[in-house]
Amino acid sequence: MYKKQRTISHPTSISGVGLHTGEKCEATFHPAPENHGITFRLTDDPVAAEVLADIEHVVDISRGTIIAANGDAASTRFFTVEHVLSALAGLEIDNCRIVMTAAEPPVIDGSAAPFVELLEAAGIVEQEADREYLEIDRTIIHHDETHGIDIVAVPSDDFRITYMVDYQNPALGTQYTSMYSLQEEYRDEFSAARTFCFLSEVELLKEQNLIRGGTTENAVIIADRKVASSEFARLKEMFNVAGEVVIGESGILDNRPLRFVNEPVRHKVVDLIGDLALLGCPIKAHILAARAGHGAHVELVKLLRKELVKKRLTREYQHKLHHDYIFDAEAIERILPHRYPFLLIDRVLEMVPGESVTGIKNVTRNENFFEGHFPGRPVMPGVLIVEALGQAGGVLLLNTVEKPESKLVYFTTLNNIKFRQPVIPGDQLLLEVKMVKFRRNICLMEGRALVGDKVVAQAEMSAAIVEKP
Repeated sequence: MYKKQRTISHPTSISGVGLHTGEKCEATFHPAPENHGITFRLTDDPVAAEVLADIEHVVDISRGTIIAANGDAASTRFFTVEHVLSALAGLEIDNCRIVMTAAEPPVIDGSAAPFVELLEAAGIVEQEADREYLEIDRTIIHHDETHGIDIVAVPSDDFRITYMVDYQNPALGTQYTSMYSLQEEYRDEFSAARTFCFLSEVELLKEQNLIRGGTTENAVIIADRKVASSEFARLKEMFNVAGEVVIGESGILDNRPLRFVNEPVRHKVVDLIGDLALLGCPIKAHILAARAGHGAHVELVKLLRKELVKKRLTREYQHKLHHDYIFDAEAIERILPHRYPFLLIDRVLEMVPGESVTGIKNVTRNENFFEGHFPGRPVMPGVLIVEALGQAGGVLLLNTVEKPESKLVYFTTLNNIKFRQPVIPGDQLLLEVKMVKFRRNICLMEGRALVGDKVVAQAEMSAAIVEKP
């Protein structure tokens, strides 16, 4: 597996119409510097910021993967980027600028193969910077009970995919495929698999003036209903078929031969690889998907992104990695400005960046506050338990602001504080804090402190994030 970042050696272009918009588009792929990532920009808007193709910028997945600047659906949007991203990821290209004359890349033949051929012809070069990989150490699951969708990432030494689709249609039925090596299989065994759809769905979208660029030349259209001969003229016009409309024994409109016996499920793998590129770095995992699509792919990427952020934070602050916790006391001192005797969190056990954190505070008889609270009957002051929860919340805010080491977190409001039992020497406080809302450097968190399985204190905490003086 390549360990250095890669880009293309010189610019290269491809032209065609967009699948959904039907607009003509010329897409030009440019080399990009290390750590740039994959970006999109319109040629007629040279001052506009490039849109980074990552999960934070996804705004819609209803008809392909759509990204926009700052994840704002009202700004410039780029439609159906998954085939382009799949080709780049399949060739392990990390950095590339894509400049387009329209907002949707050319669909060409409905597969990723034309982009693969284009990029290979341009030449691929290694750069000096190392590639970053996400190596997961636990199984990550997205499950949709309503639609019977499962997609799972399992720890693995390399990137693999196992995919299954199950359609109640005799032309498709149940299909299955596996990819064990991106380098050896993607180009020849998967990239040429074309997008597919059902006739009834396409008709509905065409009537709504959608998928304007869709034809039998760039999609495998599967008849999921009986088609009367009287409908052939309408279908010929709708899909811009040159000759007579034919539905073959396989149920495919225009009787086009499949490139693979299980081409539809192979195209699902192409889409999945493109959607996984939204993570921002390659992953070492075995992905198992059943009856999934863009929506499930994106939900999995969101879960993986949280793991990536957590691992990046751990690498930055926790210099000696440990499997049983995220941050030790030394790492916490790198994160928080508090020092003895007011640093009230000893270890961070688990964290979902921006969502929740779990830490511990070991309460010993040596705590200086026990001398006066209370003589002869030491009890940890309730205000310090709340402060410990607030410090855990400070760790939770790590990835929500830039340069967190230059910030301070001040309580603004404390509500619904309850103390349920005393905390005494020898206790270990388990500090659980969840983010409720974060906006414009103001956050609302809910926290609770436990000793064993008993809640000893809880609070709602509002805080402001300000620059250090």
